[in-house]
Amino acid sequence: MGRTAVAEVAAWWVLLAALDVVLISSVNPVELLVAAGAALAGALAAHRLRRAVGIGRPHGRGALRALAALPWSLLRGSAALAGAVVRGGRRPGGVRRVVLRPGTGAGGAGLLLAASADTCVLTIDEDGADGADGTDGTSAAGGARQGAAVRVHALRRAPGAVERALTGPDGPR
Repeated sequence: MGRTAVAEVAAWWVLLAALDVVLISSVNPVELLVAAGAALAGALAAHRLRRAVGIGRPHGRGALRALAALPWSLLRGSAALAGAVVRGGRRPGGVRRVVLRPGTGAGGAGLLLAASADTCVLTIDEDGADGADGTDGTSAAGGARQGAAVRVHALRRAPGAVERALTGPDGPR
């Protein structure tokens, strides 16, 4: 295990152990030992799953802007979801294909997009030629699509701030 892997497992362990201790009603040595062991198992599992899925840190142009926009997007998405529940689900929106900026990792982008309560990530396409939109994976001009894409179901028609930051000037399609 390399230094970055050890640091990642340690960070997960601290986070999970702290969460467990906060949620324990009465803290005693046995509970602390169980919390430490369970947090270590969870930290190792989180590290292994992240490596298996291939999701790294969000990178590429727009990733920092997307991270900065995430808190507002969480609040706005939660409000949109609550409004949809109150209105009985009748809300504009639907499925759309979000073509990411060149160099943006689709896994990290999918994670950022899925964090909002009003957006559900359906598929992640690393090469941009999945044909999931009913086409053969080619653009309207007939050439092969370039770059990664994420297919989302959203409660709003307009893309949110995170989506705009990840897509660049072309926006979702």
